[in-house]
Amino acid sequence: MADNASVGSRIVAVIIDTIVLWVIIAILAIPLGLGAVMYSGMAGAMDMAAMMGAWASFMFLAAVISIAYFTYLEGSSGQTLGKKLVNIKVVKEKGKMTYVDAFVRTLLRIIDGIAFYLIGFIVIIASEKKQRIGDMAAGTLVVKA
Repeated sequence: MADNASVGSRIVAVIIDTIVLWVIIAILAIPLGLGAVMYSGMAGAMDMAAMMGAWASFMFLAAVISIAYFTYLEGSSGQTLGKKLVNIKVVKEKGKMTYVDAFVRTLLRIIDGIAFYLIGFIVIIASEKKQRIGDMAAGTLVVKA
């Protein structure tokens, strides 16, 4: 089996993926943001409600795009853009990587990502196989590509 990816390369990959996601989300959210501004201008007394609705819609859009990004790319090739650029990939410990495995890893980013991935970082350092919680649950490893 391939060598485990370094913590440093995983950090760089997360930073790259975060920037990519910010750009994608910003581009897709522009129409939503413009609609919210127009609505809030017409709503008068409902400005706060309109802004809260826009914020909730933006957060939902960001969550859906993030989940789709990681699940699709890691499920299909084991690599997000960030992982590809730093030459690492996600593999199944036993068997073939699936979209379900990628989805499990992605959902557990919620826990691993607490305090700017501090939880994930601590778990990776403490883990014998250099796995974060999402990797343990999905039975995956991040290795050098």
